[in-house]
Amino acid sequence: MNDSTPRLTRRDLLASSVVTSLGAAALGASAPAASQPIGSMPATTKELWQWFRTQPVLDLQRTYLDVATAGPTLRAAMATEYRVRDSQSLNLASFAEGQWSAESTRMATAFGGFIGCDADEVVFTRGTGEALATVANGLDLNAGDEIVTTNREHPATVSPWLLLARRRGIVVKQIDLPAPMSGPEQALGLFAGAVTDKTKAILFSHVQYADGTLMPVQELCQFARSRNLISIVDGAQAVGMLDFQLRDLGCDFYGTSFHKWLGGSNGTGMLYVRRDMLERIWPTLPRGIDASPPVITPTQSNGHIGVPAALHKLGNIVPLSWAPLRGAEVALDFQQQVLRSRIEARIRELTIYARLRLQQLPGVEVLTPNRPGLWAGILACHVPGRLASDITLGLVRGHRVFARDLQWPGKSEGAVRISLHAFNTHDEIDKLFAGLQQVLR
Repeated sequence: MNDSTPRLTRRDLLASSVVTSLGAAALGASAPAASQPIGSMPATTKELWQWFRTQPVLDLQRTYLDVATAGPTLRAAMATEYRVRDSQSLNLASFAEGQWSAESTRMATAFGGFIGCDADEVVFTRGTGEALATVANGLDLNAGDEIVTTNREHPATVSPWLLLARRRGIVVKQIDLPAPMSGPEQALGLFAGAVTDKTKAILFSHVQYADGTLMPVQELCQFARSRNLISIVDGAQAVGMLDFQLRDLGCDFYGTSFHKWLGGSNGTGMLYVRRDMLERIWPTLPRGIDASPPVITPTQSNGHIGVPAALHKLGNIVPLSWAPLRGAEVALDFQQQVLRSRIEARIRELTIYARLRLQQLPGVEVLTPNRPGLWAGILACHVPGRLASDITLGLVRGHRVFARDLQWPGKSEGAVRISLHAFNTHDEIDKLFAGLQQVLR
């Protein structure tokens, strides 16, 4: 692998052949077909991951171990976004309501097929935070109503609910998750113990952003349904990392982003709304309302007529975000070309190796569970007496290794988090290990 791989240039963007059908679509022809395969994928495993490493726009002179914050964008996704923006700008006068409806329906079908739900259950957003805030602001909750969540949710996940606690007087109960968690029964027991007659919903992450704990989503959602509670899942760290289908999880709402593990364009994501929950949520950005109550739907703006149900009611941003969403769609095709199960297996292989290396360092406490089924591509560790921010700064300055420091409940020094994708290598993990050896002397 040659680390001098050139950066993506404007010429690369213009030369890309991934989106040959987009121009015709913008001019009013039929909706674009699925994206063409991205390059020639090698057959052997070793060559496959070397090829995979060249697909995102990535500085190969650095060791990037922070996909949990933001992932590099695929070259083909970036090229697609550029070409779609160019085509859309050139043909503004050609777009009609019917064309936006057809394209929105096609994209909702494609994304729903990838993640495992119906087109009627897909709402496009600009990320996970927006998706989950849509749920928080759309549900009818009153003073005294409770939502049970954990103490390790992402700020963007829990903040809308904390704001509602101030505005409406709802109660946000944050249970303390142990770190590392020893088994899925711990999480289930903690949620069950916190639920009362006033509880209306539970909120948790599919994969915890801080330590990478893979939560027992299916079991928690089954528990919620048995108690007539709404289940809301933060899937920011799962899509693109794990091979799963939403319909198997049984949740009511699921928010995710396409610009982390998936490698899609920045500012893209979606909200899944289980079909029979659609009547229970109000739109937060209505563009118009139906004449007949009780359902409010934004039917009067461009792209809202003749589209699947969730887009019709909660808002369709495809006319505004078509280019980045088309880039994200290329990332879906890429994952399906390589195989999602294969990508997950590669991520787990690298994570196992990284854990083994971390365990060789004296004084390092791994906070991520080691029980099979409770981890995936994120590891967190704590070093007593050493500030996590000093450790990550030393890795960057001395070794060009990019990890993340996080605040951690009960640990004043904080924690160091690394997140490994399939484009990372064993050599990069060795580089992290060597860097930590020097920084921790």
